Amino acid sequence: MRRCINRILLVMALLLYFPMQAAAGTITGVVKVNGLRSPADILVFLTHAPAPVLDLSRAHFVMDQRNLTFLPHILPIPVGATVDFPNHDQVAHNVFSLSRTKKFNLGSYKPGMSKSVRFDKPGIVELRCDVHAEMRAYILVMKNPYFAVTDARGRFEIPDPALFQKLGLTKGLAAGKYAVKTWHEKLKSKKQVVTVSAQGALSVQLAVKRGRPGVLYK
Repeated sequence: MRRCINRILLVMALLLYFPMQAAAGTITGVVKVNGLRSPADILVFLTHAPAPVLDLSRAHFVMDQRNLTFLPHILPIPVGATVDFPNHDQVAHNVFSLSRTKKFNLGSYKPGMSKSVRFDKPGIVELRCDVHAEMRAYILVMKNPYFAVTDARGRFEIPDPALFQKLGLTKGLAAGKYAVKTWHEKLKSKKQVVTVSAQGALSVQLAVKRGRPGVLYK
């Protein structure tokens, strides 16, 4: 009995000493697109994954306004995060959203000014400018920090190293099965179940085509 107890204590001590051994996995991959010029700006995320406690008091995200364009076009953020809306154009803007996830209207504000909004509910937020009808972008409020946006070649990595550094998290994903899903306002959402090992990277390829997207979460 004593030997058994000693073994259990040894295992517990090892787990405490090497806490990231069970959470060192990553998902990398490429999204192939049919129907768009570029595979960039596609959200790839895990629908169900552990949501660590985040200190978002200093982790502000930015939706810029330059050359009558919202930048970036798609901005995923963890739920509870604050987004700053600086105006770096030479004209006034009026950022607003009529989305269920977050309805707001910042009113007209001049070049050089910035306003902020906190997003406390997961979902899709479509942004518009009351002054410039051609301006449109999306803030995607996520339940967990396991998401990424594809680059110009359609590549992504989850966890996103830059995001995890910003949030003060250690890179790694616990071993197990996950549902990987895509979202873009002009593409049908793609969902694929994958198995992540405790160590090393899993590589996946997702093929998406033009059509109406699904919701982020059911």
